Amino acid sequence: MRTRMTMLGIAITLLFLALASTMFYYGYASNVPYVKTYQIPSYSYQAQLNLWDNFHINDSILFNNQTCINSSSMFSKLVEGVNLMGNISVVSNGPIVYNGSYVIYQYIQTSEWSKFIGEVRGDISDSSPILFKITPNVTYLNNLTQKINNQVGLSYTHFSLKVVVFANLTLHHGNYTVPVSLEKSMQVYFGSINYSVSQDPGGNVTQTFYHDSVIHGMTGYNRMLFLSGGVFAVFGGISFMYGSKVEGAVSPEVLAERTIRRLSVKGALPHSSLPVVKVNSARGS
Repeated sequence: MRTRMTMLGIAITLLFLALASTMFYYGYASNVPYVKTYQIPSYSYQAQLNLWDNFHINDSILFNNQTCINSSSMFSKLVEGVNLMGNISVVSNGPIVYNGSYVIYQYIQTSEWSKFIGEVRGDISDSSPILFKITPNVTYLNNLTQKINNQVGLSYTHFSLKVVVFANLTLHHGNYTVPVSLEKSMQVYFGSINYSVSQDPGGNVTQTFYHDSVIHGMTGYNRMLFLSGGVFAVFGGISFMYGSKVEGAVSPEVLAERTIRRLSVKGALPHSSLPVVKVNSARGS
């Protein structure tokens, strides 16, 4: 019985110690080197193609005799002419220069037909604030519309002038050379009562460039593994101590010896003439 309990206690103790050693080992091995790569913005820009219009009007008391008005709509009876203009704006987080070219396609159209009437080309430079300026010949466009309508058998006179602008830029900033393409359109509606101008929301490009930043470091020790190892080590010590106590309690020889010691009475030795009874074993014969 004692041998079996001793082996069981040793086995449990060794198991806890083995688990504790494993936790300590992996806790020590958890501190390993690492490499992380971060992307840091180094350069950004915003390129925009802007289109707008100005109406040239006669001396009208409606606008206190102003002769040039920036508006998206105007009474046709007051209009003496209209200008369509555009420019390029580039904003960046550092010094920048740009150049390139543009092309403008013009169309006259109605709800029934559309006709290409010409194109305008030019160069783009960061030193020129105005990209282009177009002054449509309203009389020519109206006569052309009437002629086409007569040929196809239409009676109405309403028409529109559509202007489509393509701009190709090259941005120069330090070591960066960035190609940029912009597109935007504007349409002028020539009606019998009023003229109106509309444009699409395009013509805007934003971009950010990044560079890599590499960081080397250590992950650090996993404290939970060390804590778990310590807990297993404590359990191993407790199992060893508890196992020793249990072995003594279940051993009959140890129990008899402790009982005799507890019940013994100290005193003088018996007289030599008295018979002596020898006890060889606590179990008796």
